[in-house]
Amino acid sequence: MKKNIIWILGVLLILVVLVLVRTFNANLFKRNVSEAISTTTEMTVSMQELSELKDSYTIVELGAENQRFQNSVAIPFDKLLDKGNKEKLASLDGKILLYSSNIATSSKAWVILNQLEFDGVYILSDEENPEVLKYKFQPDTTIRLE
Repeated sequence: MKKNIIWILGVLLILVVLVLVRTFNANLFKRNVSEAISTTTEMTVSMQELSELKDSYTIVELGAENQRFQNSVAIPFDKLLDKGNKEKLASLDGKILLYSSNIATSSKAWVILNQLEFDGVYILSDEENPEVLKYKFQPDTTIRLE
C-alpha cells in the first residue's frame, strides 16, 4: 500500500515539475492569437510612410543578404530567438520596424515578437498597401458540382 502511494506521489511530483517548467518558459506565447491577427493590418509601415514617421525607430533586417538600410540592425530570422538577439531587441528605443525582402518572413517575425510581448513592433513593407488582394478571384472550373 505504501509503495502505491509513493508511486502516485512521484508521478504527481513529476507532473508539477513539468507544469512549472512549461509555465516559466521564456519563449512561451503569452498574448491572445486572435488579437494579434486583428492588429496585423495596423502594424504595417510602407516605405512611403517611413519618410513621414516622426517617432524614433530602428529597422531590423531579417535577411542574410546585404543590409539595405544605413544604421539598421541585422538579425537573421533563424537567430531571432537567440538570447543575445532578444536582449538586443529589448534594448532598442522607439519603434522596431522588421524588414525582409520577403514580407512573409517579416510577418512571421512580427507574430513571434508580438507573442513574446515585445511592444512597438511593426512590419516595414516595400508595397504601398500590402494587404490589398492583387488578383481577380476566379473560381475553379475544373470541378463541376452536379
